[in-house]
Amino acid sequence: MRRICEYLKGEGWQMFRVLIADDENSVIQSLVGSVPWVELGLVVAATASDGSEALRLAQKEQVDVAIIDIRMPGINGLELCEQLRRRNEKMQLIIASGYAEFAYAEKAIQYGVIGYCLKPLDYTQMTRFLRKAVQNLNRDRHIGDWEDLVDVLERRNASEIRECLSGLGFTQESCFLAASVGERKMEALEQAGICLRLGWRQWGYIMKTDRVSELAEALEEIPGWFGIGYLEQAVSGGEIYDGLEECNRRAFQYFVDSKERICARPDEAKANRWLDSVQEKLQAGQWGDLNALLEEIRDKGRGDFTVYSALRLCNMVSTQSQSRDEENDSYVYSIEQLVEIYGDFAEMIGRLKRLLEEHSLGAENQPRFSNAAFMKLMQYINENYKGEISLSGAAQVLHMNSNYVSQLFKKEAGITFVHYVTQKRLEDAKELLANTKKPLTDIALEVGFNDTFHFIKTFKKFTGVTPGQYRTNS
Repeated sequence: MRRICEYLKGEGWQMFRVLIADDENSVIQSLVGSVPWVELGLVVAATASDGSEALRLAQKEQVDVAIIDIRMPGINGLELCEQLRRRNEKMQLIIASGYAEFAYAEKAIQYGVIGYCLKPLDYTQMTRFLRKAVQNLNRDRHIGDWEDLVDVLERRNASEIRECLSGLGFTQESCFLAASVGERKMEALEQAGICLRLGWRQWGYIMKTDRVSELAEALEEIPGWFGIGYLEQAVSGGEIYDGLEECNRRAFQYFVDSKERICARPDEAKANRWLDSVQEKLQAGQWGDLNALLEEIRDKGRGDFTVYSALRLCNMVSTQSQSRDEENDSYVYSIEQLVEIYGDFAEMIGRLKRLLEEHSLGAENQPRFSNAAFMKLMQYINENYKGEISLSGAAQVLHMNSNYVSQLFKKEAGITFVHYVTQKRLEDAKELLANTKKPLTDIALEVGFNDTFHFIKTFKKFTGVTPGQYRTNS
């Protein structure tokens, strides 16, 4: 751990600096060895055994976070908190004390202490306080979830992007990109530059150096994430938006292979050969041969697929086995949607095989449409379109056949189920863009889009302008 921290410090990585002040050396050593400093974006810059030494080192080492014992020689912990806060009001203070006295805790709160840990220390609790300290420091440094930056990047205007990034403290010409999917963002990557929220459980990182390659082993040990995608080469200006979209795509590679959680160089060539064979059998209507080919892909060809080629396979089979029109209720529009519907590659193949079997049997009778059924379906859509809604889900809730639901809706409404849900979501998005200052990512999530890239593409497809342009013109 110490070697990694010293390396990062030597490289000039933007990590926050920590001071540990305690008159018990065993406590200091235990803290140094038990806290995941790199994961949190922190480095232990100095340790001190008395308050006076701690005050001197805090200024000399330009400390951002201080972990302080209350009873120390020289200046006691509470006096040290007061003086540190007076010299740097943004410094994050955490108390580590063997005394559970209300008077101490009350005084500590007055000095802006963000955490009070009793000895023997609970390192889970200490890590939680340190994570809070990093979040506070990031907010002060204006390096946070810059949702509005997504719209600037989407316009791909190099000078505008450079000006915007410069205003956020990122001044170098080129940058490295990464994206992660998980329960929370990766602080170890966030500290290298700027972090953006790209959707539900999706984060993008604009970094000064390629920290994913350098910290791959350390990142593997961090809990709470599913996948990371990154570019090995630096990009600049107008390339950033497309680069982040590609990183976001690669971050979902775990859908195909649960062991491939860090993805840098996807190869579509091998998958394309499989897809060509699928296309040939679709065009020839060879459903039995196609079913066998899907089994072969599942058993032998899985390693050739990226998550994007898996999406293409899904749409080739699910739409062309029913209709040549892309505006089909079975069409999957985004990788995030693919993962949400199928869970993993094997489950997707299994469900595509079942779909082919149903198709080869054909429908014995045409469904008889009911006005009452349509009204029930419309009510369900209007009550649930902002959440996780799908044709198959609606059919299951309403105890109807999914094919029946699709045909019923198209007959009565004149458009597909998916098209109608999308229109409802976009109407709400227009209202929010015109009448609120909410960031794009918040609006996307609020109206039912879990992926900001998909939201922007869909909005532009239906309206002819990006969400940002619509907001400017409203």
